[in-house]
Amino acid sequence: MRLRPALVLLPVLVLLAGCAPTPASTPTPSATTAPPSPSPTPTRSATPAPTPTETSEPPQSGAEFTSAQLVELCTANTKALAPDATYFPDMATAEWLDQPSLWFVVIPKTLNGQDSVAVCGIGGSPDAPDVSMHGESLPDGVAEIRQELLTGTSEGDS
Repeated sequence: MRLRPALVLLPVLVLLAGCAPTPASTPTPSATTAPPSPSPTPTRSATPAPTPTETSEPPQSGAEFTSAQLVELCTANTKALAPDATYFPDMATAEWLDQPSLWFVVIPKTLNGQDSVAVCGIGGSPDAPDVSMHGESLPDGVAEIRQELLTGTSEGDS
């Protein structure tokens, strides 16, 4: 009579075996599939990847700034506005603005619990940098400052 309980359990075991995950198959390359394209490499960044930094590449002429140099220049020029602020250089962005031929650098920072950003317009070369504009803003004012640089209506320090 012990055979009967085992027969009742047999369908349950078969059902449970069907619920086990199957190993994922690895795709095999075929002649019709193209090899995967390499992922784009960042052209510049304030810190090693991964960061939210978006940077455009300037024209290839002469010496170029590194992201670290741009962040350092912007920090040094805006530090006097808020000497006790905490800067976050790993979250900085640098964008090449072709029309005014300068870098637009934005560095997030906090002061007394308030989030803000340091902003700079940097041209020239690493040997002779030209910080044409530097200041600070609330994060939602960055687009307006960028637009002022593009149109040439920026007033320098702010």
